[in-house]
Amino acid sequence: MPNRGAARLLVLMIVAGLLSVAVPASADERVPRPVLNVDFPDPAVVAAPGGLVAYATGDRVPHAWSRGADGPWRRGPSLLTHRPSWSREGGIWAVDVARVRGRWLLYYATPVHGIGETGRCIGVARSTSARGPFRPVGSAPLVCPSYARTPTAQDPMLPRDRTLPRAGVIDPSWFRDVDGATYLVYKTDRIPSSVRIVALARDGQSVAPGATSVELFRSAGVVENPVLVRRPEGYVMLASEGDWTRCGYRTRWLRSASLLDWTAADGGMLLDAASTGLCGPGGADLVEVRGGRQLAFLHGWTCRGTTLPCAGTGKWDHKPRQRGRRAMYAAELDWVDGVPRVTGWLRPR
Repeated sequence: MPNRGAARLLVLMIVAGLLSVAVPASADERVPRPVLNVDFPDPAVVAAPGGLVAYATGDRVPHAWSRGADGPWRRGPSLLTHRPSWSREGGIWAVDVARVRGRWLLYYATPVHGIGETGRCIGVARSTSARGPFRPVGSAPLVCPSYARTPTAQDPMLPRDRTLPRAGVIDPSWFRDVDGATYLVYKTDRIPSSVRIVALARDGQSVAPGATSVELFRSAGVVENPVLVRRPEGYVMLASEGDWTRCGYRTRWLRSASLLDWTAADGGMLLDAASTGLCGPGGADLVEVRGGRQLAFLHGWTCRGTTLPCAGTGKWDHKPRQRGRRAMYAAELDWVDGVPRVTGWLRPR
C-alpha cells in the first residue's frame, strides 16, 4: 500500500518549488534605485584619476564624486568660480565636461540679456582638475544667437533663422570623431527643437577658425540633452524628449551613417517609464569605466524622501508636498548592431 503521507509531502514540495519559480519578485525590488538620491538633474559624468566625477544643473555647477559608479557618492560645492562678464544671474543648465590636451573643459549654458527670462548662451571654462575650480574662458560666448545682448559669439548662428524660437541655446556636449577632430553639439531652446553642431579648435576652448554651425535635425516637440558617440555601425546620439517635469520624459537613440547629415537616421526608445519603472528617465550621459564597461547616468523623479519613483500624472516640480527631486541613476549598456540597450542597473552601496 502506498505511503499517502509521503505522496502528499512530495506534491506539496513540487507545488512550493513551482510557486517559488513562478512568483516574481516584488515590484519594489525590480525598480532601479538611484545611486545618488538627491536633487541632481542632467548629470554629466567623467572618469578621472581616483574615480568618477558628476556635474549637475544648478547654481554655478554643483558636483559629486565617487571611487566607483555605484557609490557611495559624495556631494561637493559648485565648481564654476564665477559667471562670465556677458552673463546675468541665474542657474546654469546641463553642462558637459571633457579632458582636452591636458586640461579639463566645462561647457555650460548660462543666462544672458535680450532673449527672455530663461534665454541662455554657451560658454567654456577650464581647470587643471576634474573637480575644479573652473574659470570661464574668453570675453564672449562660445555659442550665442546674434540677437542676444552679448559680445558677438564665436558661433553667432548667422543668419537669423526665423522658423526657430527666440530663446537661446542650451545643452552643450563635446564630441571627438575617429580622426581626432572635435565638435560641440547643442540644441536651440524651446520648440520646434533643433540640434546643431560646430567644429572646435584643437584645444577645445574656441570654435575652429572659419567654422559655422550646421543643423543636424529638427523636431516639432522637445528634443534636448544630445550626447553623441561613434560606433562601427555609425554615429549614435542619445537625446531626451518630452516634458522634463513629468514621468513621460524619456531617452531616445538615433543613428546616422553621416556625422553632418541625419535626414536618413533611424531611431528607437532606450529609456522610458514603461521599460524602466522610473519617472521621467532622461538627461542621460555616457561614460566608460574600468574593464571597458559602458554606463549611462541619468536622472529620474523620486518622491517623499524615498528612493521610490514618483507615480502619477502632473508636473512634479509643481508638487512641493511630494518633495520630488531628480535623483541620479546608473544603467549598464550593451550594443547590438550599433544600437544601445540596457542590460542592468547599478544598486547604491
